[in-house]
This record gives sequence, C-alpha cells and structure tokens, in this order.
Amino acid sequence: MATDARTTRKQLKRDQIRAGARRLFLEQGFAGASTDAIAAAASVSKQTLYAYYPTKEDLLTDVLQQLVDGLPHGSFVTALSDHPIDAPETLRMLLVDLAQRISNSIMQPDYIALMRVLIAEAPRLPQLSHLFTSTAPERAFRSIAILLREAHRSGVVNIPDVDAATRLFIGPLLTYAILDGLFVPDGPPRPPAPERITAVIDLFMQSITVST
Repeated sequence: MATDARTTRKQLKRDQIRAGARRLFLEQGFAGASTDAIAAAASVSKQTLYAYYPTKEDLLTDVLQQLVDGLPHGSFVTALSDHPIDAPETLRMLLVDLAQRISNSIMQPDYIALMRVLIAEAPRLPQLSHLFTSTAPERAFRSIAILLREAHRSGVVNIPDVDAATRLFIGPLLTYAILDGLFVPDGPPRPPAPERITAVIDLFMQSITVST
C-alpha cells in the first residue's frame, strides 16, 4: 500500500511538472522556456525538476509524447464492414468524413503550437520529429491508403499508385494547417468550412475516377 501511495505521489508530481512545462513550451518554444521558469510554472524546486527530468530535452520529449497521445487522431476510418465501398458515392462519403476528421485534428490550437515547436527544434532534436510522424501523420496516411486500396480492389476507382494518391488527398488539408494555422500570427487557427472540405474531395474524386 505504501509503495502504491509513493507511486501515485510521483506520478502526480510528474504530471504537475509536465503541465507547467507544456504551457511554457507551447507559448515560448523550447529555447524560450528556461528551467527556472519551468520550475516556477510547475511550483517545484529546480532540484525536484532535475530529479524527474535530468535534461530539458527529456522533459520536452515527455510533454510532446503526452500531447501527441492526447490528440483525437485514433482511428480515422469507419470500419469498412459498416460501409462496403461498392460505388463512387460511397467512397466520396467516406473520404469527406475522413478529411473532416483529419482537419479537425490538425487545426487544433495545441496541434498547431506543437508543430511550431517541432519545426524549430527538429534540426537539433531529430527524435522529436520521429515521435511526431510515427503517430498522427502515419495513422492518417494509413487510414487514407486503406480506403483507396479497398476502392481500387473493388473496381470502384482506378488508382495505380496509392502512395501518390494518398499524398494528393492529404496535401490540400495540410495547406489549411500551414496557411490558416501555422502562419496565423495571433488568434486561433481558422479551420476550413465543411463546404471547402467537400469541394476538395470532389476535385480529388475527379482525379481518380476520370479513367475508370
């Protein structure tokens, strides 16, 4: 019982440090958040901070891991057994839903702030880029590819290069994240309206059904 209580206290203290560091990292970036400021934000001594996180890089990695794990990027695709792809309109419906889910995820303020930190620190801390790309982006790519491969297999569309088609699908969504998220100097990100998402998917559908 005593061991469980100590474990709980340590976890609470770690959460406390991580919460303070998260706010500073996302607001000020890695370089701008000093260990003194992090300790103050977390209401702990620097000695306690170093006991849990020997380096600021270790703390940043843990903060980013928590952020990435908390993003709603889970399983983007509705089970294909619920919606077998037997017609172009079915594929269109699934792609619109998928694009909206991805857009909602990548246009979150914390996601945009996370990308800013990663862009600034990736050259010096390449492991952070791997942490990021191995979760949300890879899951999104995998979800898109699953739909497109199934549609190709079913003969609904003709997609000889699924990887290229996947990049064609995700590219317009990333422009919103970059131009209306990353490059917005103040204020929240400006996610695309649902009709904009639908317009993007309609153009995408034209590109993959023209030769069927």
